[in-house]
Amino acid sequence: MMKLAIHEQQDSFSDRWISYCDTNKIPFKLVNCYDSRIIYDLKNVDALLWHWTHFETKGQLVAKQIIAAVESLGITVFPNINTCWHYDDKIAQKYLLEAIDAPIVPSHIFFSKTEATLFIERANYPLVFKLRCGAGSQNVRLVKTKKDAKRLCNKAFSKGFIAAEGYFTDAITKLRKVKNVFNLFDKMKRLPISIMNTMTDRNLFALQKGYLYFQDFLPDNSFDTRITIIGDRAFGFQRNVRPGDFRASGSGHILYDNDKIDMRCVEISFNVSKQLKTQSLCFDYIFDDKNDPKICEISYCFQSKAVYNCTGYWDSKLNWVDKKMWPEDAILLDLIEKLLCNDEPIIPKKVCYKQVMK
Repeated sequence: MMKLAIHEQQDSFSDRWISYCDTNKIPFKLVNCYDSRIIYDLKNVDALLWHWTHFETKGQLVAKQIIAAVESLGITVFPNINTCWHYDDKIAQKYLLEAIDAPIVPSHIFFSKTEATLFIERANYPLVFKLRCGAGSQNVRLVKTKKDAKRLCNKAFSKGFIAAEGYFTDAITKLRKVKNVFNLFDKMKRLPISIMNTMTDRNLFALQKGYLYFQDFLPDNSFDTRITIIGDRAFGFQRNVRPGDFRASGSGHILYDNDKIDMRCVEISFNVSKQLKTQSLCFDYIFDDKNDPKICEISYCFQSKAVYNCTGYWDSKLNWVDKKMWPEDAILLDLIEKLLCNDEPIIPKKVCYKQVMK
């Protein structure tokens, strides 16, 4: 009988996976992927589901390595390596998307201060500076002048940048989302814990230095387009940029209007996901001066409620399916279908190394 393993973490995809399995009588066990004995704990399971995120220092440290090891056992994993090795790594995404000739915002990476300085001298401004990690527009800023670029270059090749968000990062945006006084009180009550978590992250995340990353600035984009591909489904919405800013990610201003979604974004997303053999991947698009869509960033995970609020999704033939769906359910159903349709033994026969060594 099929059996799943789920890494349980509050306020993650695991909440819905556990609920779905309980409701539908799907056998599963809870595991801790950060346990030293996790490989042994996964014996006799067919699949592992683990939603790890960019703000988990432990996940950043070992998730990809553990997933690669688990896959070597013949166990199906979400996310698999194809899906997550480039997660929260803009440098990896640049090279990966260039390798398959995907339409991306022109990006420039330098690992030498000399080469970076030469680029800065001849570049057209403004440029968009990014660290390789961070989400929700964290670690992203507009570089308006050569002087600003040189200052960032000097810092990148000396003391570096703290990747974790500051104690009051995006405070104005977060306050703008407060709906009433009770919501504000709840946020204030959680403020000491948030500050402690931020302090921990700032101590544990590695300093970002030894490289400089720029993207070309594409003007006149008042919104971006987010397309999320899960298997044969494409969910789409737009996000307005923040007031007085150029960034849309993390703004919270989401527009659900299928008629305004440029279908080229949907088609490109399906094609890229197919080429990369990913289980789940979301794409952020803006448009160049020719009105052609360009990919800014990709990510295997996302805010599930934002995807669920879509009124439906497109299939890979671009047919509209008028049905709301939790993305966690789509991920779980795809994984179960893969297990049931797999004709090969799920867990391969192991070599007895004690006998080999005799």
